[in-house]
Amino acid sequence: MQKIPLQLAKPEMVLAKPVTRENGMVLIAAGTVLTAGLITKLDNMGVELLVVEGETLEMGGGCSEEVLVKKRERLDRLFRNFGDDRYMQRVKQLVSEYYVRQCALAAAAQAAREGGE
Repeated sequence: MQKIPLQLAKPEMVLAKPVTRENGMVLIAAGTVLTAGLITKLDNMGVELLVVEGETLEMGGGCSEEVLVKKRERLDRLFRNFGDDRYMQRVKQLVSEYYVRQCALAAAAQAAREGGE
């Protein structure tokens, strides 16, 4: 099971958790098989994330500076209410550093694969 952005959703994926509105109302039940039409409807409703069954997907975008900037912007949004909390700011910093390390590891793995071919 994994949480993915709606943009990565594909037909035939199966929802592992229901899609709900902010008030908790269920829009689509867990176990539903996604279709192209259903994905479009979810997009029109402003749904951003889905929890689907299966193995972890490559989240796309590679590890460019643009991807890291977007991840940092998301962290800023997630931690926006904790500006004065030094512990939460430390957590935010650690997550940001984790993204950079993971990006470096992915780049090294890619280089090793290309070097081995």
